[in-house]
Amino acid sequence: MENMKLKRIIDCKTRVFAACAVAVMAWAMMMAVPAAYAQPDPAILSPELQEIVRFTQAHMTDEVIVAYIRTSGKNYYVSGDALLVLNSMGVSQPVLGALLATPQTAPPPAAVAPPAPPETPTIDYFQAHLTPYGQWIDVPDVGAAWVPAEANNPGWRPYMDAGHWQFTDAGWFWQSDYAWGDMAFHYGRWINSEFTGGRWAWVPGYNWAPSWVSWREGAGGLGWAPLPWGVEFRPGLGLYWHGALAVGGIDFGLGFGAFVFVGTDHFWGGNYRTYVFDDVRSREFFVHSTFHSGYQMQGGHLVAEGLGRDHMSQITHHQIVVQKATELRRTEEHHDFATRTQEHHELARVTVHAREPARPEASRSPAAREHAPGTAAERTSVRPGSENGAARETPGHPGSATGAERETPGRAGSATGAERETPGRPGSATGAERETPGRPGSATGAPREPAGRPGSAPGGAKVPPGHAKPDSAGSKPPEKRPDQ
Repeated sequence: MENMKLKRIIDCKTRVFAACAVAVMAWAMMMAVPAAYAQPDPAILSPELQEIVRFTQAHMTDEVIVAYIRTSGKNYYVSGDALLVLNSMGVSQPVLGALLATPQTAPPPAAVAPPAPPETPTIDYFQAHLTPYGQWIDVPDVGAAWVPAEANNPGWRPYMDAGHWQFTDAGWFWQSDYAWGDMAFHYGRWINSEFTGGRWAWVPGYNWAPSWVSWREGAGGLGWAPLPWGVEFRPGLGLYWHGALAVGGIDFGLGFGAFVFVGTDHFWGGNYRTYVFDDVRSREFFVHSTFHSGYQMQGGHLVAEGLGRDHMSQITHHQIVVQKATELRRTEEHHDFATRTQEHHELARVTVHAREPARPEASRSPAAREHAPGTAAERTSVRPGSENGAARETPGHPGSATGAERETPGRAGSATGAERETPGRPGSATGAERETPGRPGSATGAPREPAGRPGSAPGGAKVPPGHAKPDSAGSKPPEKRPDQ
C-alpha cells in the first residue's frame, strides 16, 4: 500500500517537473524571438542613424542628442527594422521618439545596373531579341532562319543599308544602325534562296567577328558580299574551298548580285544605297574585277583585312584611323541591347543561358555519316571551343560565325576560322562552331538557287539537262575571254 502511494507521489512530481520544463522552454523561445529580430545590422542603418548610435555609445545625454536631431536638418528616416536595431543598440526611448518626429522621407532606391547583353548569345536569346524585328522561318537542311522586315524591301541586302565601315585592329568592322545589327552582322550567316522567298535571311551562329564578307576590286570601284558556305579557313594554311586550297581565281561561287559595288570615292560614310551600282553596271564590273577573300591570321588571331589598310587608304584617298575592335563591339552591343529592351521591355528578362539542344547528328544513320563529304579526319578530331582552330561541319548545314566549316558543295558556309562545335553551343571568339542539319547555323552566302529563280544569293543551283542557266542576282555570269 505504501509502495503504491510512493509511486503516485513520484509520478506526480515527474509530471510537475516536466510541465515546468516545458514552460521554461516556451518562455525562452518567446524571449528569443524579439532578440532575433533586433540583431544589430550596420547595413540596415543609414549614415545618419549610425551617427546617433555613436552618440549613444559615447554616453551623451538624451537632451543633447535630441537637440542635435532637431537642429541638424538631416533626414532621419527610420524603418521598422532600423527601429528594432536602434533599440537593441541602447538608443533611449526619448531619442527614438525624436527621430520618429522628424520628417520621414525614404531615401531613393540604390541604382541598379541595367541588364547587359551576354558574352556569347544562345538560340533563345537570338529568337527573343529578333522576333520583334522580323520573321522566323524554317529552311530545309538549314533550320531556323530569320528574315528581317527590311529584307522585304526591293533591293535590300546585308551590309548595305543603315551602316558603314570602320577599320579596327581586328580588321573591317561593320557599324550598323539597326537595333539588331550587333547580332546579324557579327554572328551567323546570310542566305538567299527559293526557300527564303528570294529574300535575304540570317541563320544564327555563335562566334563573333568584325564582319563576314569577301571583297572585289576593279577600276574605280570595289565591293563586298557575305562569305558563302563551303569556305574553310585553316590556320597556317589559308582558305579552302570544299576541301581544296583556294588559289588563283577561286571566288567561292559568289555571283555579282551578292555584292555591294560602289565607286572608291563613295566607300566612306555609308549611305551605300545611293551609290551602289545597278545590275547592268554590277555585272560588267564583276567580270573585270579581282576577288579577295579578305581574311588572314595574325599572331594567332583572325583579322578581317579586306583589301588591306594601306591599299584602301591609297585607292579611297582617305587617311585610315585604326580603332579598337573590342571598344566598338562593346559600345554597339550595349547600345543595341538598350534600344531593344527600351522598345520591348520584356526582352530584359530573357534568359540568355539556355540549355543546349539535343544533337540531331545522333539520329543520323551510320551510313549517312559515313558517306558525308570529307575524310573521317576532317569530320572529327577538332575539339569544340578551341580558339583559332579549324572547324568541320556536317554536310548540308550552315557553319558558324568566325571560322570555316566543311559543307556540301553548293551550300553556303562560313570561313575564317576555327573550332568545331556542338549544335547550338556557343564557340570561341575566333573559331567556328559545328552544327548539324536542321539546327540553326551560320551562313554568309546562300544555297544555290534553281535556274530561273531571280534574286538568288551567291552561287546557283544545278540545272536539269536541256535547261539554260540564267544570270540570276546571286549567280555568277560567264567570264569573258579577252579574245571575245
